[in-house]
Amino acid sequence: MNDIFYMLALFILGLPIGSFLNVVIWRLPREENIAWPPSHCPKCGEKIRPFDNIPVFSYIILGGKCRNCKDIISIQYPVVELSTAVLFALAWPLTGSQLGWELTSAVIFTAVAIAVTGIDIPHKIIPDELSIGGLAVGLILAPLRAGAWSGLWWAFVSALFGALLLFLVRVGGKAIFKKEALGFGDVKLIAMIGAFVGWRGVLLTIFAGALLGSIGGVIAMAFSKEAREERLIPFGPFLMAGGLVALYFGEGIISWYVTNFWG
Repeated sequence: MNDIFYMLALFILGLPIGSFLNVVIWRLPREENIAWPPSHCPKCGEKIRPFDNIPVFSYIILGGKCRNCKDIISIQYPVVELSTAVLFALAWPLTGSQLGWELTSAVIFTAVAIAVTGIDIPHKIIPDELSIGGLAVGLILAPLRAGAWSGLWWAFVSALFGALLLFLVRVGGKAIFKKEALGFGDVKLIAMIGAFVGWRGVLLTIFAGALLGSIGGVIAMAFSKEAREERLIPFGPFLMAGGLVALYFGEGIISWYVTNFWG
């Protein structure tokens, strides 16, 4: 019963957080203030009334159109809101079904993952507010999760390890392929991920991200002419997906690997 209560509470919390993430996704790449002005229709500029800004439900009630100008509202809005709510709820059982800094870290990491995905896919950029800002939050939370100041040191080392690793991949890829193989935004992003998942989690993140990215790239090129022509698939969303794998399942996967291949 307690599990249902907390999962429901996190689901409800995730809805308005998801609504805020939509603001972040829209405004950050346009270098707009995320706090002001209030939410408004991007086409007609009409301020969105509170009863038209209820996550998911308002989209359904309005039929996916602006009340004022009838312009179509992107399906992204309810998808982001609902995805945030579902992932927040799942964070409860995946972090041991208890309140604490692990759960706090998980929901913050999830929020950053959604924002990065929503921005990197259409714009192919990862704002420093998310990568560097997320790194700062990860470093602050590290000693709280560990219950000791040593957690800060290991988070810093893990962030540096991840950044150096992908930086070398970036330099090597450019030398071999004579073009950018990896954006510097991804280097900063893996540093942020490292602060949350540790150095071993960084390795798992890169492996899982590369695997998911390969699958996603094949699918994208199969259905998208733009992806086939540019052959440029943003890696940030796949890195964040790999980070979620490392955050929730890293210890189990790494233990299994060590036992079966290094034991």
